[in-house]
Amino acid sequence: MYQFIGEPIDVVVSFKGRKVEPVSFVWGNREYQVERVNLVHAERRGREKFYIFSVSDQANAFRLRFSTETMKWTLEEMATL
Repeated sequence: MYQFIGEPIDVVVSFKGRKVEPVSFVWGNREYQVERVNLVHAERRGREKFYIFSVSDQANAFRLRFSTETMKWTLEEMATL
């Protein structure tokens, strides 16, 4: 089942060399552990640049967005696997 979420989240990241990878995030009152980073890409909207991380755990797939302008994370989408 697919859901659009569009809510702010808190994210813990790992810095590996020149790469940044989400390790876990909190949405609502629950912490989700990222087991796999499936895809990372960047996109622009005007002067604002976003990094989009498609990640998953054992039961769900998530689309996380990081804004370089506001330095904030958003959970954009969630799908049950």
